[in-house]
Amino acid sequence: MAALLFSCSRPKEAGPDDVVTEISGASAHWVSSDRLIWDSGEFGYRHEIRYSADADIVVDEEGVSGGEVIEVGSEVSAGSEIRDRYPHLSDRPVRRVGADKPIVKEALKGQLVAVAYDPNDKPVAATRVQFPGVIDEHYFYDGELGPIYDGDNITLKLWAPTAQSVRLNIYDAGEDRLEQLEPVNDQHPEDGVWHFRGDREEWDRKYYRFDISVYHHDNQKVNHYEVTDPYSVSLTTDSRFSQFVNLDDEDLKPNCWGRLKKSLPHPSDITLYEAHVRDFSMEDQTVPEEYRGKYMAFTHNGVGDRPLSDGMAHLRRLSDAGLTHLHLLPVNDIASVIEDTTRRIDLHHPYDRICEFFDHPELNQLCDEHGSRSIREVFGEMAEEDPATELIQKPYSVPGRMEGMAARDGFNWGYDPFHFNVPQGSYATDPDGTARILELRHMVQSLAQIGLNVVVDVVYNHTFASGPESRFSVLDKVVPGYYHRYDVDTGEMETSTCCENTAAEHGMMEKLIIDSVVLWARNYKIDSFRFDLMGHHPKSVMERLKEELAGLTLEDDGVDGENIYIYGEGWNFGEVADDRIFVQATQFNMGGTGIGNFNDRSRDAIRGGNFTDHGRSQGFTSGMYLFPNEDAYSEQEDNLASLLEAGDRIRVGMAGNLSTYPYLNRDGDRVDGGNEMIGFALNPQESVNYIDKHDNETLWDNTQVKLPLDMGMSDRVRVHMLSNAFINYGQGVPFYQMGTDILRSKSLDRNSFDSGDWYNAVDFSLDSHKWGKGLPPAWDNEPRWDQMRDFLRNPVFDVQKELMDLAHQLFREQLRIRYSSPLFRLREAEQVHKRVAFLNTGPEQEPGIIAMAISDGQCAGEPLDPELDGILVIFNADNEYRTISLEREGVSWEGLQLHPIQADGVDPVVKESERDGNNFRIPPHTSAVFVKPQADGQGTFICNE
Repeated sequence: MAALLFSCSRPKEAGPDDVVTEISGASAHWVSSDRLIWDSGEFGYRHEIRYSADADIVVDEEGVSGGEVIEVGSEVSAGSEIRDRYPHLSDRPVRRVGADKPIVKEALKGQLVAVAYDPNDKPVAATRVQFPGVIDEHYFYDGELGPIYDGDNITLKLWAPTAQSVRLNIYDAGEDRLEQLEPVNDQHPEDGVWHFRGDREEWDRKYYRFDISVYHHDNQKVNHYEVTDPYSVSLTTDSRFSQFVNLDDEDLKPNCWGRLKKSLPHPSDITLYEAHVRDFSMEDQTVPEEYRGKYMAFTHNGVGDRPLSDGMAHLRRLSDAGLTHLHLLPVNDIASVIEDTTRRIDLHHPYDRICEFFDHPELNQLCDEHGSRSIREVFGEMAEEDPATELIQKPYSVPGRMEGMAARDGFNWGYDPFHFNVPQGSYATDPDGTARILELRHMVQSLAQIGLNVVVDVVYNHTFASGPESRFSVLDKVVPGYYHRYDVDTGEMETSTCCENTAAEHGMMEKLIIDSVVLWARNYKIDSFRFDLMGHHPKSVMERLKEELAGLTLEDDGVDGENIYIYGEGWNFGEVADDRIFVQATQFNMGGTGIGNFNDRSRDAIRGGNFTDHGRSQGFTSGMYLFPNEDAYSEQEDNLASLLEAGDRIRVGMAGNLSTYPYLNRDGDRVDGGNEMIGFALNPQESVNYIDKHDNETLWDNTQVKLPLDMGMSDRVRVHMLSNAFINYGQGVPFYQMGTDILRSKSLDRNSFDSGDWYNAVDFSLDSHKWGKGLPPAWDNEPRWDQMRDFLRNPVFDVQKELMDLAHQLFREQLRIRYSSPLFRLREAEQVHKRVAFLNTGPEQEPGIIAMAISDGQCAGEPLDPELDGILVIFNADNEYRTISLEREGVSWEGLQLHPIQADGVDPVVKESERDGNNFRIPPHTSAVFVKPQADGQGTFICNE
């Protein structure tokens, strides 16, 4: 060992009250072999790291005992590398560690405690050591992990550098252990990877788990348990065992799978439609019962001799109108849904089945009353009798969500990952083994056959569980203390994302993310990835992932890697906020990367805040553009100011939310899009424009409770469709929640993540609507129940099939208009700067009117659309006809005409839009699209000044 080097200054002796008698927190950070970051306090004079493979280190009234000692020397300069890598620790003392490589590796396999002593050798600080930095230094592994098929052999590799031993247990289909195997490489492998090798014929399709002995800081002991493979590619029911599977086996591929090669659109040409596998078909009577809520429901696409379901007919119509991508909420293995249907409670079961699992007085009374009648039938009668009944949600949230029906049904959004590389088994006809692999591929292929690419929602920012006792913990059982992020002082697990936060700043977590995404792209031909809470990942990880995906080719992989689109939630919050630990993948950091971020700026301006948060009063959104307070168009200062502010946000959003976009704001200042922290993108594809997704109330629900109560249903539909028009006609990437085009409701549910099929399923026959299906579950809705009752019981909210069908037709027309001209889908910021111009801006604007011109005239340069000189879209958010004069020097609107799709469309109101010279008269709640056809070559049109 290296000699101990003392500090020059000598701390004073600790008093009796300063001597420690326990190990507290985890504030020491072993960041490299020779560096420990730790502020041990004012009495710290001599420092050491103690390690013990037997977990026998004790700090008590008798002093410090147990383990071996690594000397920690004097305080040294951190150096730029450590400061850059650990900015959140940069103000803390860095100390020299005296240990060679073998000692370091031995120490990492057991309990680790840092101890500080005063000059009289009294312990004055003792804390657990966090060690991911030194793990990355010695054990980063860049090779394949999991089951690897090579000719007649299978090699299985597990990265577990802190494990004291690893064995492999192999099981048959009956879960009986067949054999236990030792690793074929060193018992303490140099790279931390344990190798097992077997005969393909003997191992293929068998089941396995690892038998591990490893120290875990949660219970401060060496644990011995079995755990599944973090790199599993197949699982048994409820993820109890991993399975040896070769994803290249022919019996796991649909017919012609190898011929499926998709040339993906440029990201600016994408539109995204967010769905949930179960929501899509659970109420679709045209899908065989055994396929409802499953991957195979998507195979009823009408291609060849396959029947066409209502849901797939709906998607085909959207695809024909221009929709390009179906976004699916997580389809990887999740922890919260029971796959064994004998242990579940679903709507088709008898009502009294609920009380077979739960004993609670309120539930027991309902079970006695309704007996063997189906839950669905009982719920239907309850809602028919009272659209705001509390009796439907009671099984979900009484006596508590995790004790009620929500814990036992087959529904969950799926943001609770268990195994990252395996399809979720509850969506397969058989959750045991390989059916989930084949059927997910059938789904992808069937969607491709109707022209839709597939997005999967990925959740790498947290795991569902951790700790040695949890069955749902995988990563934390294999390498405790490494894959997750912990408080830098207390060592408590960070849970700002909802659950156990992962740490992609650690090398092997970054590798897992990249390996996993590439697996989905290559083996399942997934075309896009949406990252949950992407801002909790480093920007560098997302950029590297994009580079790795770009290496996939149509020829070799059947995947157009260059145009695989990555987007996510770049929210800035939690322990990583404001780039505290690393440069985050947040909105304002990602400009120029080509990676998309959800645009909440124009979202809030269009739809306003959530009803459950703010009620009918709008707060900031009192100026919400579509339905401001009744006197918002008056000269009352507060209302008018909010309305004009919302208008600026919408304009920037429709200009691709570019931070560089120049415009005249409401104060008369010439600013760019980044003013007031609105625009964050540097290219249009980096802004995902939306007003509706699975989170929060649906657009329809959130809108209805804010509109005047005496407004008729036809006008309500017009407001809803005007909301969508802002998204469909703007630059950037449009994003919609499935069913927004048919006025989707969840009966005002604020957070339907575990609310079951009753509130979530979509009926594409349009014979039913989810408004007024009972009060939504208590967990995020109860504070607004009194107001919800009034709305849900109000007979004015009568959503008929004809209105849903009209909305669907209008939505498709908006899509068709978007795809009628590339001018709606500009690819470069410079094109947007020059071609997109807003009129009626500044302090003298007519509030409630947004007028956007997109030029293909001579001033714009080379034409993009050989048919048009330009487009003018005018949005009237008022509930009255409005006439506006759009005069600009040198601009003539001669030749402008209503877009042919609107002129021949289903909306008679928009056809009343008129132009008289420079004056335009627009009906209420209308978006009118005017086009100027080219005549004898490229003509003139307005360009941005």
